Amino acid sequence: MVGDHWIQLVLVAVLIVLNALFAGSEMALVSLREGQLRRMEQQGGGAAAAAALARDPNRFLATIQIGITLAGFLASATAAIALAEVLQPALGFLGRAARPVAVVGVTLVLTFLTLVFGELAPKRVAMQHAERWARVAGRPLTVLASISRPFVWVLSKATDLGVRLMGGDPHRHRGDEITPAEVRDMVSVHRGFTAEQRLIIAGAVEITERVLREVLIPRRNVFTLDADMPVEVARKELAGSGYSRAPVVRRRNLDDTLGVVHLRDLLADDAAGLADLVRPALLLPDSLHAADALRRFKLEHQQFALVVDEHGAVDGIVTLEDLLEEVVGEIYDETDRDVMAVQQGDDGDMLLPGTFPIHDLPDIGVNLDERPGGDYITIAGLVIAMLGHVPTRTGEIVHLDGWTAQVTSVDRHAITEIRLRPCGGPAGDALCPPKPRAG
Repeated sequence: MVGDHWIQLVLVAVLIVLNALFAGSEMALVSLREGQLRRMEQQGGGAAAAAALARDPNRFLATIQIGITLAGFLASATAAIALAEVLQPALGFLGRAARPVAVVGVTLVLTFLTLVFGELAPKRVAMQHAERWARVAGRPLTVLASISRPFVWVLSKATDLGVRLMGGDPHRHRGDEITPAEVRDMVSVHRGFTAEQRLIIAGAVEITERVLREVLIPRRNVFTLDADMPVEVARKELAGSGYSRAPVVRRRNLDDTLGVVHLRDLLADDAAGLADLVRPALLLPDSLHAADALRRFKLEHQQFALVVDEHGAVDGIVTLEDLLEEVVGEIYDETDRDVMAVQQGDDGDMLLPGTFPIHDLPDIGVNLDERPGGDYITIAGLVIAMLGHVPTRTGEIVHLDGWTAQVTSVDRHAITEIRLRPCGGPAGDALCPPKPRAG
C-alpha cells in the first residue's frame, strides 16, 4: 500500500508538471509579438510550428485547455480519492467527518501546489522567455493539436458561438499595433538603452504624430532674397545670414516665390541674374506629417521646402535639419532659431520669441502638463488661447502650470516676445495667483 501511495504522489507531481508546461506554453504563445512571429517563421522547425499555432489562437488555446483540464482533473481525482486515505486514520478522532476533512485538506494542498508550480510560476517564466519557450513547445503542441483535432474542432465551434453571443468577433485576433505611448513606455523602462538612445527613439515616435505646421519656420521669420537683387549683393546677404539656402521672391512676398538658391549657386558669374540661378522649390502641405516629409526630402533629394496651407498661401519653410531635430533633439548652432533664441534671466525668468514651439518647451525646462487644449503650436498661440483675444499692448499676463507668461513685445497683431517666470522664483511669486488656504 505504501508503494502505491508513492506511485500516486509521483503521478500527481507529473500531472502538475504537465499543467505547468501547458500553462507556460499558452502564455509564451500569446506573448509573441508580430516581429517575433515573422522571425520564427523564417527560422523553420519548432519555431515555425510555434508561430503557426500563435496565428491560429482557436487551435492552440483549445489544445492547451484540453491538456490543462485533463491534467488538473486527473491530479484532483488521484489525490482526492487515493491520498485522502493516507490522512484518514490520523483524523480518526473526527469520526465520520474524517474522510470529508481529509479530502478537503488534500484538495486545498493540491490547489495551492497547482496554482504556484502549475500556473503562476511557469507563466512568469514563459513571459520572460516567450520566444525560447514557444520554440521548444512548438512541435509537441502541433502533434497534440493533430491528435486532439476532433475535440479541438468541437471546442472551437462552441467558442466561436460563445464569442458571438458576447458581442465579439471570433475571427478577430489580438491587435498587434503598438501605440506611440506604449513605445515610449517600453523605452523608458528598458534598461538596455542609454539616455541618447531613449531620446532618439522617443523622437522617432513623436515625429509620426506631428505635422509640418508644428515644426515650420513661420513666414515672418523666413530670410528671403529679392529677385531683382544683384548676385553680388545676394551672395553677401546670404553669407552674412548664416544660412546656406534661401527662397528668392518678388517684392519680399513669400507667396510670390520663384524658387530656392544655394550659396554655391551665387559663386557663378555676377553678370547672371539672380532669377536665372534659382532651383524649383519643393512644396509641402502644412498638414503633412513630419515623417512623411522626411521621406519626401529623401525621395526628391532636397533639404528645403516651402510649406503651404489649404488656400495655397505659404505659411513658412521647413528644412531637413528641422525634421532631424524632431528625432535627435536640437542641433544647436549659431543660427538656431528656437532654443538658442531664449534669453535666461538671473531670477529664473526667460525671454522667448513668440514663435517658440510648444513642443520645444521641455528642452528649456518648462513642462506645462495642464495647459488648455487648442489648435496652437507656439507659445504666442498658447497665450492668445488663454487670453481669449489678440493683445494689442504689452503687459498682459496669463497663469500657466507653475509659470506666468507676460507679453513683453507686440508687433501689430503678433506677439513677438514673452517673458516666462516660475512661480517659485522671487519675481514670479508676486504675479502668480495665491494658493488656496487649507480648511
